[in-house]
Amino acid sequence: MKLIQANDNNAFEILYSRYRIPVHSYLSGLVNSSTAEELLQETFIKVVTKNSTFKFESKVKTWIWTIAKNTLHDYWRSVDHRISNSFESLHSEETGEELYASALDSQEEIFLSKVTKKQLEACIKELPEDQREIVFLHIQSELSNQEISELTGAGIGAIKSILFRCKEKLTACFKRGGHL
Repeated sequence: MKLIQANDNNAFEILYSRYRIPVHSYLSGLVNSSTAEELLQETFIKVVTKNSTFKFESKVKTWIWTIAKNTLHDYWRSVDHRISNSFESLHSEETGEELYASALDSQEEIFLSKVTKKQLEACIKELPEDQREIVFLHIQSELSNQEISELTGAGIGAIKSILFRCKEKLTACFKRGGHL
């Protein structure tokens, strides 16, 4: 961060390459893919333009996730945004498929991966908005429960409880077939 604050482009590129994919995954789990891309860019523009506000009192990743979360919340509050469409499309069918395909050995595994991914997306859609956000923070951010607690303002016990309840809800949804 000190190098970024000194306008070192290489340091920013390293930071961007480290956090681009997880932040994009978090955002694309909560809004459609094109909006997630816009919010990702907006997040990293804020990282550059507001880097002087980083005071080394927290971890850099927590600071970046706070910016991403606030950027997402600003979007949700924007005039153009309609709540009914906020979670309409978690991912396009092709999102990340190239990465999955290279790791899978057969067409059957690719098919099962797509089905499982679609089931998970359908089940996650059933969760209330605040729980969805915590689930995506937990899955995508590599933040600890304590860091998620600090980021969201919810107590650590509440975060653990929400994640436990979400796990139960997602398990029950999978047992029902995830709407597929």
